Amino acid sequence: MEKLLDTIVFNYSDPDISDILSGVDSNTPDYPLFFNQNEDSFIKVSQAFHVPSFSIHHDVSQATPSVEYLQALRAVIKVLTESFPGVFAGTRYFFDPAEVLRPCFIQIFKVEDSHYLYLLRPDLNIRLGDSEVITPATNDRTAEYTTEKMFFESTLLPINTPEINPDGGNIPINRLFRSTWIGETGTGYHLNGQWIDHEITKFISAAFLPENAKTYPYYPFRCDFNSLALFPASITAAGRKSFLGYLHKSLEMISADIPEIEESLKSEKFSRDLPLYLKIRERIPEEWTKIWSSLKISPYLNENDMREYSLEYRLSK
Repeated sequence: MEKLLDTIVFNYSDPDISDILSGVDSNTPDYPLFFNQNEDSFIKVSQAFHVPSFSIHHDVSQATPSVEYLQALRAVIKVLTESFPGVFAGTRYFFDPAEVLRPCFIQIFKVEDSHYLYLLRPDLNIRLGDSEVITPATNDRTAEYTTEKMFFESTLLPINTPEINPDGGNIPINRLFRSTWIGETGTGYHLNGQWIDHEITKFISAAFLPENAKTYPYYPFRCDFNSLALFPASITAAGRKSFLGYLHKSLEMISADIPEIEESLKSEKFSRDLPLYLKIRERIPEEWTKIWSSLKISPYLNENDMREYSLEYRLSK
């Protein structure tokens, strides 16, 4: 997956992985969502699954993956689709040379005259506290391990009309924010860029959630790709589709305010006392915020005494 001037470019799809995905059952129960203390999202199964070792070195300019990489990836995708079939149902795989351990799965939707991209990225990087190492990592290869948790990113994103076929293509992002970069801090080798993406995420999520809802670390809306995306609270084929209409109507409600939100957050951090937030919040219909009334986040300690969070949600009709 290559990103050029607000366009996602896909150059390669594997026929064998496509065959695996075509046989996946879409009629599966929902999968409860969880977060670790670093806010990373995951789902889990009771029976640990196997993740093979991958070569660490890959030329990012090489648009076609190596045979060795594809063999390992096919094996792990087969295991993941058996463990979490509903998560992969309806998606297509495309190779991303920049992040070979975060394979890319997409699905394109159309609502009225608008297009949306569903982007799913399982993370195959080992997390030692959540995994059992079979073969340790070396300077050239990742560890081989088993785990009960699949960490992932899941995003519904507004796009313009895509040009895509089974082998690849272009997906132009519907860019809603002019620029979320506001400058740098530090000096010399310690320069750090500053963006307002997280402030936008908090602002718009709070505007659509019930009053004083406490949902950390889950934010339904996220500023991503200089646009406004939705992290669906259900990532099965039926679940992600159920959030499409909600995102579509929500964008209609908020799009005209986005330039003002962007400028406001460049000068001050998000607060529920911001006049602009109060104005927008008052305009969101109460029945639209009640859609999230069943959302519940519960903290707990896992088997390693590390804090995690469970997400419970039932889509309101």
